[in-house]
Amino acid sequence: MALRGREKFNKISNTYFITSTIFNHEKIFNLGDENNWIVINSLKHLLKKMRVNLYAFVIMPTHIHLLEHLPKGESVSDFMRDFKHFTALEIRNLLASNRNFEMLEKLKIQAKGYREQKYKIWMDRFDDVIVTSEKIFKIKIDYIHFNPVKAGLVKEMEDWKFSSYKNYLYNDHSIITVKTDLSFED
Repeated sequence: MALRGREKFNKISNTYFITSTIFNHEKIFNLGDENNWIVINSLKHLLKKMRVNLYAFVIMPTHIHLLEHLPKGESVSDFMRDFKHFTALEIRNLLASNRNFEMLEKLKIQAKGYREQKYKIWMDRFDDVIVTSEKIFKIKIDYIHFNPVKAGLVKEMEDWKFSSYKNYLYNDHSIITVKTDLSFED
């Protein structure tokens, strides 16, 4: 991770646009809302624990996008490590309880060659961009909300259930609380 320059900006209070992808682009989040709720519940826990402001999110079939502000003293690498560890474990357990042996076998095969992993759900790395202006901040929010439409999954942004668009459109925070006042924090 240090090779990507994260250490230089670590723990100094930044707003990040984050993308994390399921290994081999498996459509884990198309297998039912339960997998999406695992992501939401993990986000809720980490947002509270690390005092993170979430500005936007979307859960796509093969990846997620987040726009969040981490306060001074918190690390985006730590956030994503904890997020991916917890969600991988819970998704694997859910697949087992739902008897989805086909997907479990794929995840097991994908883990070959990875030390101490029996199942491989997330790609090792995640992408993050430090957002440095209000203009880019708003562009990233629009990008996140338009993603399901662009992918042809829905016709209207409000039709995608696991997105923060309804937080903005209807002030609906029933899925997860999102900071919608659009005050950019740098």
